[in-house]
Amino acid sequence: MTRPLGGRPATTSAHELAQTAQRLFLERGFEAVTVEDIAAAAGVSRRTFFRYFSSKADVLWVETRAEDEAFLALLDQADPARPYDEVLTEAALEVMRITTPQKREWALNRARLVFSVPAVQAQLWSAFSGWRGAARTFAARQTRTEENGFFALAVGQALVAAMLTGSEFWVDNPGTELEDHLAQALSLFLPPDPRFVVQN
Repeated sequence: MTRPLGGRPATTSAHELAQTAQRLFLERGFEAVTVEDIAAAAGVSRRTFFRYFSSKADVLWVETRAEDEAFLALLDQADPARPYDEVLTEAALEVMRITTPQKREWALNRARLVFSVPAVQAQLWSAFSGWRGAARTFAARQTRTEENGFFALAVGQALVAAMLTGSEFWVDNPGTELEDHLAQALSLFLPPDPRFVVQN
């Protein structure tokens, strides 16, 4: 159930401000909500909003930097002998793991908006650039192939495609678990580790 937004104390957290915006987008529609609406509902000034975000669509990516850093850290700790796809899958699932009802609400609402709002969809390429680049670099290092080669490029693109596929299926089936769909999509999209492919 959506909680009332009026009469809240002033918001100082970028994430809380983003949550306020997210709820307004879902209640009224993305295009109908202005920056002024978000600021007023959060109890802050328009100036404060722009201290955190350059546009209203940016609020949905408030966690992107932290997610990128966590993903990269997990890849950097990997045993170089392990199959790259196992490591990538474990790291992606760990970063995206939902541990609280609040995190589930945020993640599901973000996914709903991602797949329904053109202005948000236009940011997908840049929003996933960190994951795509990290996966490409890691796949090349782990498999001892060229980072600018076809395999590493395919891994980076496949990772993003899998994350979007799993998320979109979750939006259509909200009573299920995101982690299950991401794991399935990653198993389908990531190419086999060339070190372990049996040549005929």
